[in-house]
Amino acid sequence: MLYLPTGEETVILQQFKKVVQDLGQNDVVLIRFLRARDYDLDNAETMLRNAVEWRKEIGVDNYLKWTFPPNYYSYLKYQIFGKDYNGVPICWLSVGKWPVKQLVEKEETEQVSRYIYTIMEKSVQKTAECGTPGYLIIDMDGLTYTQATHIPSLKIAFHVFQKLEQCYPEIIAKMWIINAPWIFSFAWNFVKGVFAQRTLEKITIFGCKEEWHAEFLRMIPRESIVPELQPPSE
Repeated sequence: MLYLPTGEETVILQQFKKVVQDLGQNDVVLIRFLRARDYDLDNAETMLRNAVEWRKEIGVDNYLKWTFPPNYYSYLKYQIFGKDYNGVPICWLSVGKWPVKQLVEKEETEQVSRYIYTIMEKSVQKTAECGTPGYLIIDMDGLTYTQATHIPSLKIAFHVFQKLEQCYPEIIAKMWIINAPWIFSFAWNFVKGVFAQRTLEKITIFGCKEEWHAEFLRMIPRESIVPELQPPSE
């Protein structure tokens, strides 16, 4: 769904702008929060004000000034790359190979969380530029039993997904979790409770390569698929 308000949305957007004019948010942000709360003005206002307050508390508006250890960019790999056939941008996360457990054990929990928030911020910018929510593709290839059952790492995932739901609503058109091994179900059961039903309906979990290969090729031009996840040529 595009960020442009349609039909009755235009009317309720004008009403919402008056209610939260002190927050100085643009129309794209307002329509996202309205949709996330099914156009309930009171609930959307509460959600937006809480999100703005959280942003102030952690200083996320200055995320470009945040610094991270150089190894984060190779250890916690991600790419914002490509678009589907309708111009929807795509964020790729190689989470299965992220050494979160090791970083947590080095007392870098806050750093890891802030690094993920920078990914969210860059994704928000990209979706705003494209005028549409994006795809989030999470590759779980490489996920081990030790990583998947490490409770402190799962708490980070829970908290991050919670903030995605509460403070970055409606930036995701689809979430595809691919290469999910059997142990992924343990991790998923730990975190899935943070998502509203409207978000859960956007999430598909693939364990079989053939399934997501077919879905990729149906939805995404081959040149927009990152090289390491290219389906085989027929």
